[in-house]
Amino acid sequence: MKLSRRDFLKFGGVTLIVVAGGAVLRAADQGVFSVGKGVAYEPWRNWRNAATAPERIVAAGILASNPHNSQPWIFRINDLRIDLFADRERQIGVIDPFLREMYIGLGCALENMVLAAQAEGFTARLELMPALSNQAHVAHMRLAPASPLLSDLYSAIPNRHTNRGAYDTARSLALETFEEINALVTEPDVRLFWYKSEAERAQFSKVAIEATEALVADEQQSQDSHRWWRQDWDQLQETADGITLDTQSLGPITPIAKILPDLPRQQNDASFVKNVREIMLPTAAAFGMLAVKNGSDNVQRLSCGRVWERIHLWGTMQGLAMQPLNQMCERVDREIQLGSEPVIGNAVRALLNDDAWQAIMPFRLGYPTGNTNPSPRRGLDRVIA
Repeated sequence: MKLSRRDFLKFGGVTLIVVAGGAVLRAADQGVFSVGKGVAYEPWRNWRNAATAPERIVAAGILASNPHNSQPWIFRINDLRIDLFADRERQIGVIDPFLREMYIGLGCALENMVLAAQAEGFTARLELMPALSNQAHVAHMRLAPASPLLSDLYSAIPNRHTNRGAYDTARSLALETFEEINALVTEPDVRLFWYKSEAERAQFSKVAIEATEALVADEQQSQDSHRWWRQDWDQLQETADGITLDTQSLGPITPIAKILPDLPRQQNDASFVKNVREIMLPTAAAFGMLAVKNGSDNVQRLSCGRVWERIHLWGTMQGLAMQPLNQMCERVDREIQLGSEPVIGNAVRALLNDDAWQAIMPFRLGYPTGNTNPSPRRGLDRVIA
């Protein structure tokens, strides 16, 4: 049977409508029209609405920066006491074989909680790693009544998000910016190293891209990282954790990426390396490295996390974009775990050029070129034991 041009256009139009309709349904199913909505995003909006002060303090804690958005925390509370525990079941595998990033993330939560306690009218008396026999017991916080202190850092908590996009290469950072960030590092066991000049940024970038390539070439690290990828909207709402397309700062192509089927892990890895090489590293205004005297000490890791959260909150207030670049430290840990030649380990030591300190938290900063979206978070009912 031969179709006339009129019949072809008629049937072709139907086909286009069906295809377009399917795309709309797929878009709706994947949350294209629901960015930042749903139960997985409620903690960003209702963090001040819990019934009791300890619950509101915990609600601030769960909005903290943490590795792969794994949210590795459990809380126990009563009227004037909050205990924070590491949830080892949420460990991110050989990406973090010695739990360095886990404890840094738990330190970030503590910083938010201290700020929230002050806002609620308490002084937070912290005891870090209170039980030597239980390394999962991260901190004991005792609340003592005091005058409420609503700090600017506290107000920045719901606005702090990791920006993985391009930064504005036309805007440099003022000397005063580095000085004010340095002033935020008040813990004696934490030091901040800067990489600001063209030569320093090039040296840092070289190590960062080599570490990224080594990470995705490591089959187990690649698999463990990909396990936290969340593209399916229903899964995202159910787990309320992990890395999402909405937080990748992809700009106008984000809706298209969400409609398309999820990419294979290897293709995601290739995109990640490309973004690190072509966007994250070359557009950064500067790089920083937080270091401690003993990178295996959980108290020092927690202190580093508190410093990082403080810096990120301050940067949020100033309109700065920030992002951890943990690949190089992840490879250092992996080399130690495997007993392999410390290729990245030696390169990171050269970056610090000071054997008294051990690097545990690299990051980039600059001025953003676009907005960032919140990551999903588990609510109080899922994190309070």
